[in-house]
Amino acid sequence: MRTLLFVELGLSSLASTMTADASMQAQVQSYAEMVCGTNLKTGNPEEPSAKKRCISGLIKLRKNAFKLAAPSIQRCKQEANFFSCIKGHTTDATRIKQAAEEHGREIKTMSRTPHHLNSPRLNRLEEAIHQVLGQRSILWSNNSTSWGCKGRNLYGYYRIKNELVVMCQGFHNGDLAELIDTLKYEGWHSVQHRCRNGVPYLNDQQIAARLPQRDAINVHSYHPKQRRLESEAKVMAKINDARWIQLVKDECKGKEKRPYKPDLGFTYSTF
Repeated sequence: MRTLLFVELGLSSLASTMTADASMQAQVQSYAEMVCGTNLKTGNPEEPSAKKRCISGLIKLRKNAFKLAAPSIQRCKQEANFFSCIKGHTTDATRIKQAAEEHGREIKTMSRTPHHLNSPRLNRLEEAIHQVLGQRSILWSNNSTSWGCKGRNLYGYYRIKNELVVMCQGFHNGDLAELIDTLKYEGWHSVQHRCRNGVPYLNDQQIAARLPQRDAINVHSYHPKQRRLESEAKVMAKINDARWIQLVKDECKGKEKRPYKPDLGFTYSTF
């Protein structure tokens, strides 16, 4: 009786395994038909030969097929031996997880407000810049890698392409005066670009009379076409906050970034 019981248990276990395998195979088959039948870049139907190679290869990988990233699958579809190509990408899931974790850490280094710092002076200057460029126009980076701050001697910069002031806060080491100086400097670049079409507010004599000797030497590292604007921004960073804010308002009057208003088919107002 004991031997018979063991045989029955063995057969039951085998049947369960076969059922699980069949279920997994069916899942892989369904998944393969979906991702192989469509070009994952264009969304168009895939070429029949590429689709056939892809389905065959993913079925051979069994559950490892679910670990593959879409770019890897699409890239290998173009290879004559899909399976040989795709075998080298069965660790995509690990790489995707690592990338997600890195992205999560990166997000924590960036903020629309200063990191661990609440300064009324900074707030007033920020608001003046926001009126020119919009509410999402200043990015505070605390050693972020994706915005060009980490590992560089960079206090901040103005990104003309998307009208964004990037503050490399981690490099300032908590020096509030330095942060304010940089915000006014980069903020004035936004005024030069958006409100004055690249024409300086000060003339050459005014800039020369107010630019410290140290800054005059530093601006020579810039392209000749940029030196005058850079020199003016350095001068403007040194004037008092109230005067700076008033100049921003005066020079950008009527040119401010308009708040986003979606077309809903009826009158829209903010809450």
